[in-house]
Amino acid sequence: MTPALHLARFAVAEWPGAGTFALPSVLVVAGISSVAIVGLGVAALSQRRSRSYLLITLALATLLVRTLVGGLALEGMLSMHLHHLIEHASDGVMAVLLLAAVYFARTANPRSDEDTI
Repeated sequence: MTPALHLARFAVAEWPGAGTFALPSVLVVAGISSVAIVGLGVAALSQRRSRSYLLITLALATLLVRTLVGGLALEGMLSMHLHHLIEHASDGVMAVLLLAAVYFARTANPRSDEDTI
């Protein structure tokens, strides 16, 4: 085992609840829920076909990123430092996407095609 992988495994062992099924169970439920939510977002996007719905769907997809990053960190494939960096960055991306969706929804003329994709 490489030193980096060994350190990553040691870091996981220090997590509260390490060695139990709590964290993996939460990640599985979060993953299934995220896929369902993104699926609903894609369904709404396919009906509305607007820039705002696209941005909201992308914001919802960041939930999948968070779950994937959590799973990779749990398996020792990501360090805790990188795990936290990516998760906080995805929070920022989600906020920007949601703000942009609200902006475009409020500024687009509903009778024109400027907001359609």
